Amino acid sequence: MVLKNLKGGQGEPSQAEPVNTEEKSDTSATQDLLETIRLWIWGPKRMSPLEQVKDIGISEPKPDKADGATSEVSLSNLEEGSQGNILDEGLAEDQKNSEGHDLGNQAEKIVCGIENIKEYQVENSLESTEVALEEVEGSEVGKIPAKKSFRKLLIIPILVILSLPGYKLYGFITEPKPPSEEVVAAFSGKYLTKEELSNYISLKGYKDKEHGLCEKHGFDHSKCDKTEVCETHPIHSMEAYQQIIKMMAVQKIVDDWAKEKGVTQKNEVKHDFQHLVEEVSLDNLVDKVHKDQLSPDKIEKGEIQKYYDANKDKYKDRPFSEIEGEIRTILADEKDKQFFPEYIERLKKNAALDVNYNILKVDDPTEMEMRDFYEKNKEKYFEPQKARILAIQLDISGSEDEVLKKANEALSKIMSGESFEEISKRYSNSKQLDAFYVKQGEKGTNFEDKVFSLQVNEMSSVFKDGNSFYIVKCLEKQEKRQKTFGEALNEIKAGVLSEKEDKQYELRKNEALFSIHGKRFTLGEFKAEFKELSPETQAKFAGFEAKKDLIDQLIAKELLLEESGDDTADTESSKEIEELKSQYISQILHKEEIDEKIGQISDEEAEKFYEEKKKLLFDPPKALISLIRVETGTSDVEKTRARQRIDEALQRLKEGADFAAIAKEYSNDPTASAGGKMKEWLYDNDLLDQVLKKNIFKLQPEEISGVFEYEGGYYVVKLRQKEDKKQKTFEEVKAQLKEVLLDEKHHVKEAELENELLEKSQLVIYNSSLRKMLKEATIN
Repeated sequence: MVLKNLKGGQGEPSQAEPVNTEEKSDTSATQDLLETIRLWIWGPKRMSPLEQVKDIGISEPKPDKADGATSEVSLSNLEEGSQGNILDEGLAEDQKNSEGHDLGNQAEKIVCGIENIKEYQVENSLESTEVALEEVEGSEVGKIPAKKSFRKLLIIPILVILSLPGYKLYGFITEPKPPSEEVVAAFSGKYLTKEELSNYISLKGYKDKEHGLCEKHGFDHSKCDKTEVCETHPIHSMEAYQQIIKMMAVQKIVDDWAKEKGVTQKNEVKHDFQHLVEEVSLDNLVDKVHKDQLSPDKIEKGEIQKYYDANKDKYKDRPFSEIEGEIRTILADEKDKQFFPEYIERLKKNAALDVNYNILKVDDPTEMEMRDFYEKNKEKYFEPQKARILAIQLDISGSEDEVLKKANEALSKIMSGESFEEISKRYSNSKQLDAFYVKQGEKGTNFEDKVFSLQVNEMSSVFKDGNSFYIVKCLEKQEKRQKTFGEALNEIKAGVLSEKEDKQYELRKNEALFSIHGKRFTLGEFKAEFKELSPETQAKFAGFEAKKDLIDQLIAKELLLEESGDDTADTESSKEIEELKSQYISQILHKEEIDEKIGQISDEEAEKFYEEKKKLLFDPPKALISLIRVETGTSDVEKTRARQRIDEALQRLKEGADFAAIAKEYSNDPTASAGGKMKEWLYDNDLLDQVLKKNIFKLQPEEISGVFEYEGGYYVVKLRQKEDKKQKTFEEVKAQLKEVLLDEKHHVKEAELENELLEKSQLVIYNSSLRKMLKEATIN
């Protein structure tokens, strides 16, 4: 869908950002630096081209191996990817059927299924004929000497088959004729050419991304035969072309709408356009620096040998040839961490930099100023009603009646004189009973109503909230009250400082905060940029010292932009910037025509949705593990040596050795220094490889697996903890359910808006031109 993922406003990290059109190669250190600098541009980095390309139904390639190199995939790398969020899996899958209006989803279905549809049409027709023949031959009709009835029955399916080419021929005759073979569509009184369509496909990177990974040649497609699966291009089909043309038409209409409304002439829009240009410039500079100075192939072999000699204990009996590539990557990462800070310091020395930090200083507020502020803003400072409670919680994982019966049994025992603490140990899901505070507004309405209706030392009856039954005992209650001046002092001080900063910055807005080669950056410009940051980020940089750090980051950004020069003048960068501007304009249209008309999702709507989708809302079984990994290497000799090493480690474990100690000694996984401990849970869901499921989830806590092979390594795993499948409560998923429902409403409105725009544009697609274009693409 053209307007998909454009629901946000502008500038805030929590909102949708302009979409990137080019994959970047930053390593983690550079990425961290740029993300900080991007506080002054867009916040989080733009969406990757792999995410963009999903809008026309092309799947993201699964990363595995590149250029024939051995994959460095480690089991510990699965921590994030294997986490089970059923809202991202079952619920999202369940929602797909309600989004048929999405142009992207339509394209996906068409691209992936068109060949099957064509085969089905022919086979189904033939099959119908065969069935008819068999039925006639086996019936009483077949025994009658006269054959006229048989002929009548036979002629019907034959006519149906013969009519199919005629139907297609009729379509060819009646379809609109293009004014030229080079024109593929017309809309809003303008023509779209083959060249423009091809350029758009190239700019989006659709064809490149669908190559993906070749099973034989990795990512080196120069070695691939055109008949191989990786070389087929589903983007080159009539239906895919038609969907892309619709996307282009809608985007063009949106751009025209923006010009007519004068949107692009507004100061805030021009300001954000400038940020787009700056971000492209920064990315280009970083890419160039990485290519010229920081890529692994720039590391000299002598440096690698020196590192190997200094870390022989770490690599033990692994030969230099086996780990040369691994060390090369390590050294490139270390060089990257050091390079940019040093690079920026060199730029500062040559920049004739003049900084006036003192202009940011604001006098500390006096007690009188703070007390005056407190009196004027008392309504902001209050302590909500709260209660300190003990709770016995019984989750409903099977029969609700059985769990309710168990909860009433627990209550009966407490009423008979047994202690709340003892019954909690025997019945509650949480075996450790700790008192905790419940503040008004933190829990569901039903839970809070029950809790706040209790008197101190009073115990509730059994009640249901979400997907659990509770028995609650109130230990302490505090009614909602006004905070005293002393209790709210820190909040008051921050409020007064913010007010004083605003006044001072406004008075001195034309004074220079810093200058680079004579170019001034004023306090007023800083204030405008600062106000664009999210409230959370502004709070992070409150105070003089924090703002000094922020100014240093802003200076770094300006120096890098100056160093990059006019990198955006080249054709590719210009196309990227125009594409980003179009995406930004779509955000504005989306906000005006959709966001402001949808409203919010109520708790009642979300709870109804929860009941409908309850069977999908659960946490899958999960496990915490420790592991030992020995890399298999690339040769048979290395693999044999690795197997001997992992077998030796397992034997020592069987003899009673400590797992953590063996992991530190034998494992070359990143978790080795922590005794092999993985911090994150592994979830038994569709994202987890079958090899891991088989070898991990059959274990009991504290049990150690045998040796198994996975992704270039031999593994031994210890199960530290395991939890069974668990139903999610409404409160746990309420926010996510609201997001899903809101997205659903967005999809409906987006489809309505797109259809309206396409109707107004009087879009005409010339299929004859597309067929010729498709033929040319197939030949090439």
